[in-house]
Amino acid sequence: MRVLLVAALFLCASAAAASKPPLDTLGIPPQDEAYYGGGVIKCRDGSGKFSRDQLNDDFCDCPDGTDEPGTSACPEGKFYCKNAGHTPITIFSSRVNDGICDCCDGSDEYDSNVTCKNTCWEAGKAARDKLKKKIATYKSGVVIRNKEVERAKEAFAKDETELAKLKGEEKILKGLVDKLKEQKRLIEKAEEEERLKKEEEKRIKEEAEKKATVEKEAQDASHEVGSKETDPPVKEDESKVAEQHDGHATDHVPESGISDEQHGSESQDDSGIVDELPLKESAPTLEQDPSSDNPEGLSREELGRIVASRWTGESVNDVSKDNKKGHEDDHEIPEPAEAAVEDELEIPEPAEENYGSYHSDVEDDRHKYDDEDFDHESEDEYVDDHDDHVESYKSDDDQKGEHHSDLTASEHSSWLDKIHQTVQNVLQKFNFFKTPVDLSEASRVRKEYDDASSKLSKIQSKISTLTEKLKQDFGKDKEFYSFYDQCFETKEGKYTYKVCAYKKATQAEGHSSTNLGRWDKFEESYRVMQFSNGDKCWNGPDRSLKVRLRCGLSNELNDVDEPSRCEYVAVLSTPALCIEDKLKELQNKLDAMSSKQPGHDEL
Repeated sequence: MRVLLVAALFLCASAAAASKPPLDTLGIPPQDEAYYGGGVIKCRDGSGKFSRDQLNDDFCDCPDGTDEPGTSACPEGKFYCKNAGHTPITIFSSRVNDGICDCCDGSDEYDSNVTCKNTCWEAGKAARDKLKKKIATYKSGVVIRNKEVERAKEAFAKDETELAKLKGEEKILKGLVDKLKEQKRLIEKAEEEERLKKEEEKRIKEEAEKKATVEKEAQDASHEVGSKETDPPVKEDESKVAEQHDGHATDHVPESGISDEQHGSESQDDSGIVDELPLKESAPTLEQDPSSDNPEGLSREELGRIVASRWTGESVNDVSKDNKKGHEDDHEIPEPAEAAVEDELEIPEPAEENYGSYHSDVEDDRHKYDDEDFDHESEDEYVDDHDDHVESYKSDDDQKGEHHSDLTASEHSSWLDKIHQTVQNVLQKFNFFKTPVDLSEASRVRKEYDDASSKLSKIQSKISTLTEKLKQDFGKDKEFYSFYDQCFETKEGKYTYKVCAYKKATQAEGHSSTNLGRWDKFEESYRVMQFSNGDKCWNGPDRSLKVRLRCGLSNELNDVDEPSRCEYVAVLSTPALCIEDKLKELQNKLDAMSSKQPGHDEL
């Protein structure tokens, strides 16, 4: 009986010893087993070293707990739970053998009075299903990623080729633009010289016209003074003629009521001749005919014409021409003219036999001027020039002013012609309009220059854009190349968040927008996109955003949050993160979780 009792105690002790895990692997993760494989092991913090016999001996040799991963001897130690059939976890070593089951497989209470049931298989079913879905996503994502990587590499190479091509075109086009620019400069220089010369010509012409105007006004003023000195004797002649009763003059005085049209025509025909014969030239008549009845040497006919001109507003020669015309028309005198003279001067009508005497006197008076040094050729030239202009009937005062101004019209016209000819000679001599460039080509050269410059600007803009794009970090396999021209949006509550990789991130509410940061860089091996230096918070830091990337079949932004003031986080699902190496890791994990349960469920 006593022998049976001792045998039972021995078997119990053997079972307990068999159930205790080996100390050399207790609490050590599979990936660290090689670290503990040597004879002498170093503390991870470099504070010391220990032998393999000191591993898990329940005495802390390393402050960081490197030597006690399977016991609670070191406060800073970590214990690894394998949790076969479920997800492995790591807990603080202080929880080992504390009477609480922290690992689903119960491995953390291997030397305590508590018996922990292994629940990993049942608990791990949901985790395994989730992992299986994740693996399926990765498998599809890897296929998508591989295609996008291929397209990205092709696009990147195409953009590099395009950039090189654009730089070549820029070099060629820049040379063409420089040549066109030089042609344009020469044309503009020639046009500027032409403009300045035209302005100089205009200035010379204006100065000449101004000088001619001043000289004409001076001459008009001098003639006006001379006319005032000549008028009094004429007035005296009028008074003397009024005392005479010779009716010869009255036969040729037109009626004061003649229409403006008739009077204007007569004034236009003969006003020029009268102006060329100043009154002072009547003086030689007195010397040639001392026996004349009037002291001024004027014939009766001339005195009659002077009186008629004072009453009708016509010049003396207008009346003279009318008289000549009347004489040529078989001595027919208009009845209105006779009535006017009779009414105004009350001079009796001359007898018929005296008309021939009047004609003879007129002819004699006309021949008196033949002995004078009068240039008839100049007179005819002036009359022709004067007849080109039609004037309306003027008052007596206006007509007097025109008498003085018309005296110098021919001289003034000739002087202006000489000035104009002089200016033309000067222009021809210096050849102001001769230019080294054909100005007819100006429009074509300008158009070609504008077109070439516009195209050059567009090319340079493309070069700048491509250069800026190609210098960015698009990942190891250019997997983020398609991100450059994309923005991702999501709505969270009342805000709309927009993330544009390589540019900026914003938070919008209605028409108001807040800058959450500008593109900074990738972090954590291309698993995080960092945006920094956004709008400053009131009494806080500048806004910033971290976008965590995870594998997904499409690019989707979600889960935006603000865990700290003005520091935002978000999640972006993208095929770019569906890495094949990660897929293998997940598959191995699923395999581990799906392994058979251990032969015992309790410790």
